[in-house]
Amino acid sequence: MHTMNLTVHLSDTDVTGQVYYSKPLEWLEWCRVQWFTHNYGNFLKYVEETGITFFPSKATVEYKRPVFFNDELVVEMLAKEIKKVSFIFEYTVKRGTETVLKSDITMVCFDIRKKSLSALPEQLVNQLNSLVEVAAG
Repeated sequence: MHTMNLTVHLSDTDVTGQVYYSKPLEWLEWCRVQWFTHNYGNFLKYVEETGITFFPSKATVEYKRPVFFNDELVVEMLAKEIKKVSFIFEYTVKRGTETVLKSDITMVCFDIRKKSLSALPEQLVNQLNSLVEVAAG
């Protein structure tokens, strides 16, 4: 599992101090980019060198509890359903032990040089497999 800590900023909220509905999607992206950067370095350099990029093709979000200005949150990210050209990141956002948001985002691999879908690079598949939660036996 990859985790990222964050504090809700005032600019993330509306006049009531509650987080805008779209803001958590940005946090999930930050978490994904942080994980990628940790494993591969600069994302734009990776795309330039390999021609491979990834984009979301589907996002589902379940808002379980309201989130407010100055809340301390942890974003947890796991991988699941790793296929030939796509994979799903499963996110859980927590405030302490309380789950405030759940999300699944399907990412697809795209070759910008060929302008077509591409098989996931083997190294990425290995990294994604390290994020798969193994069910307790």
